[in-house]
Amino acid sequence: MKNEDIGIKILTKMLMKLVYKIYFLLRKTLYASLKIANKQYKQLRSDLNKNFVDFSVRLLIKEKKDYIFSFFIFTFIVFIITSVLFVSNSVKRDLLLSVQNGGEVIVKNSKSGRYTSATDEEMDDILQINGVEDVIGMVDGYYNFTQDRRVFHIVADNDLNDTSMIISDDVARELKSFKYEKEFNFLVKDKAITLNIDKILESTILTNNTIFVNSDNAREILEMDEDEYSFLNVIVPNKDEIENIALKIARLYPNLIAIPDYELKSDYEHLYYYKGGIFMILYIVSLVSFFILLKNQISAIYGSRRKEIAILRSMGFSIRDIILVKFIQNSIVAFAAYFAAIFLSYLYVFVLDAPLLRNIFLGSGVEDIVFTPVVDIKMLFLVFVFTVVPYLAAILIPSWRLAIEDVSEAMK
Repeated sequence: MKNEDIGIKILTKMLMKLVYKIYFLLRKTLYASLKIANKQYKQLRSDLNKNFVDFSVRLLIKEKKDYIFSFFIFTFIVFIITSVLFVSNSVKRDLLLSVQNGGEVIVKNSKSGRYTSATDEEMDDILQINGVEDVIGMVDGYYNFTQDRRVFHIVADNDLNDTSMIISDDVARELKSFKYEKEFNFLVKDKAITLNIDKILESTILTNNTIFVNSDNAREILEMDEDEYSFLNVIVPNKDEIENIALKIARLYPNLIAIPDYELKSDYEHLYYYKGGIFMILYIVSLVSFFILLKNQISAIYGSRRKEIAILRSMGFSIRDIILVKFIQNSIVAFAAYFAAIFLSYLYVFVLDAPLLRNIFLGSGVEDIVFTPVVDIKMLFLVFVFTVVPYLAAILIPSWRLAIEDVSEAMK
């Protein structure tokens, strides 16, 4: 009996080992099969997606005449909007930079409603106000170039010596037309101040029509005394005291106009506000064009493309497939138009210097000015949201409504 029990135990162990081996072999085989099936499924799904996209693109190419109008109108709309934004952001950036480089409070003297010079006495008194760290007197003004009835902006720069000056390239072209290529004679009272052209700057919002000279020369050209300044930059370390110090200056000298830098920044921020005149007209034109585009697309969907959707349904396309086809087609049109418009507007503004549009922003008297490239990603994203998204929605919603209709009704 003992030998029989031992034999049974040995046989049982052998059977258990065999069962375990079969189990692990089947599990391994099953996992391998599932892995292969999953890979084949993914490949099949990928092929189907590629074929689906390929079908959508081919259908778009076949119907390209129906989409060309939409493409050009969409490009025009985004081009107008982004061009205006590029110019306004560039101008604002340069103007705000000029405020940042100055003091926290800008003080100007006025007499009979007109700006006049500030003096050392006023500067010293302002410097005594608690909270004021320093007061810097600035010298600038305008020189009348009588030979061409033009006015040049004179700005003092103490880094220059008494015999040199720096001019913008628009001033250089103007002087060159009168044979002033290396030096220029400023005519003041009964003498002439001759200065050498040391450097020519690119014309921007800050340097256009500007000549930089030494402060002593600037005073002579502008006929100002040594203790006189065009305006004062008041340095205030504590930002919370700016408004209070501006009020103290106004009380100390009622004839002085103290302007906090945040007021100037606010004015520059709203310089090309969307409600202002010509900009409102540009936005209205863009809005009307956009509605024309949407109307054209919706009319096309309810017209010639209605039967197309019905044919796709009859071929076995589901509602989801039809919406996806329309989404792919119109996404290609919208994205292509959007990025093409941004590229063209960037070239138009920052390479060609925005002809025509430049005159709307800066006036007809400003020529050959160079705009500083400024690209606001947040603003471009908002343009995308308010143009591409409504465009796609205006296409997909009518397509969905037609796709759920009875095929026989749509074919009539």
